[in-house]
Formats: sequence, structure tokens, C-alpha cells
Amino acid sequence: MIRNKAFTILELLVVLAVMGVFTAIAYPNISNWIADRNVKKEVYETVAFIKERKAEVTSGKYGMVQVLLNDQLEVFTMSPEKFFQIYKGFSSPYSSHKQAFTCGFSDTAGFTIESKYSSHDFGVNASNSNVNVYPSAYHNPMRSAICITKDGSIAYYRPNQNFQVNDEATGKKVDAFIFCSKSNTSDNSCKYNSNDNYRYMITLDRFQNIKVFKYNKNKNKWMKIDG
Repeated sequence: MIRNKAFTILELLVVLAVMGVFTAIAYPNISNWIADRNVKKEVYETVAFIKERKAEVTSGKYGMVQVLLNDQLEVFTMSPEKFFQIYKGFSSPYSSHKQAFTCGFSDTAGFTIESKYSSHDFGVNASNSNVNVYPSAYHNPMRSAICITKDGSIAYYRPNQNFQVNDEATGKKVDAFIFCSKSNTSDNSCKYNSNDNYRYMITLDRFQNIKVFKYNKNKNKWMKIDG
């Protein structure tokens, strides 16, 4: 009986040792997977958010919607009647925007703020978010503003104030938004040109065609994964 008991304890010690080695090897991989998954989740939630706002315009609920991409997704809407008055009417209250096919900033050019979307936050002030973003209040530029219409005819009037990158497929500038993991970045260090893991980027042209990229650290390159 004593020999059997001693043998059982020895087996247990061997099993524990094997489990310890396995945990030491597997834990970093699991942690990496979780960090990456958490960022990717918020990326696709943001993509869905933008598509929902575009659907509201396409359905005729709004004439135009402006979304500010920063550490808070701010939404400004314009009624179909107001859109017609500004861009189709004879006496437009914003004639410069009518002539240039541009939209102004937030509520300064016919938009109304939609406070119901103010819960979509990122970064240090959002405890329920796992990401930092670029641009944000901690960077220059501070935001990217996109203007959503049915036909994509209206563009933000100060594109140089948006964060933009070159679209390799078209050679044109497109608006961009970077997502970084809180596990290895801060609000200040989340940037386009850093070499941190777990970074994703969405790009949007004026028709809100969205592409999703993931940073490949080994190749030091943004790789398109969707769109």
C-alpha cells in the first residue's frame, strides 16, 4: 500500500511539472490572441456603426450624416429638408459649401448633434474599451470627419485636417482610423507609424467604402484583411 501511494504522488508531481511547462509555453500565445481579438472586435463594431449611419442616409431618414472619428464617435445629422435647402435651394445659407460640394464642421453648418451616440468611446476615459485610437484628442490631427450622403457627392471641407493615407489600389487619399491595444500602448503612443502589435486600421473613401487592415510586425507593413 505504501509503494502504491508513493507511486501515485510521483505521478502527480510529474503531471504538475508537465502542466507547468505547458502553461509557461501556452500562456503568452493565449494572451496575444486575447489582446488581438479584443482590438479586432472594436474595429468591426466601428465598421458596423458607420454602415448603420450610412443606412440611415440611404433610407431617407437623414439628408446627410457627419461622423467624427476620434476617441469618441460623435454623430451630427442633417434632415432631408435642410440638405435640400443648403445644396439644392436657390438661396442656400451656406453657399460656399453648396458651390464646392463640401460639408462644414459639426453643428456650424446645418448639422444637429446626436447625443444618443455619445457612449461610443475609446481610450483612457472609456473603461469598457480595450483600445486606444488615432487620431484622438492626444494627437494632431485630433479627428477625422466624414460626411455621408446617398451619392457620395459631399466631402469634408478641410480634408488636410483629417488623418489620411494613400490607397494603394487607387492612388488616392482616403480617411483613416487606427486602433491599438491598451495592453501595449497609451493614448499618446497609438500611432500609424509605430511598430506595436495588435494594431488595426480602417480606411474610408468619400463613398464610405471601408477597408480593414492589420499591421504585420514581421513584415513592417499594413496588410488588408477585409474590403
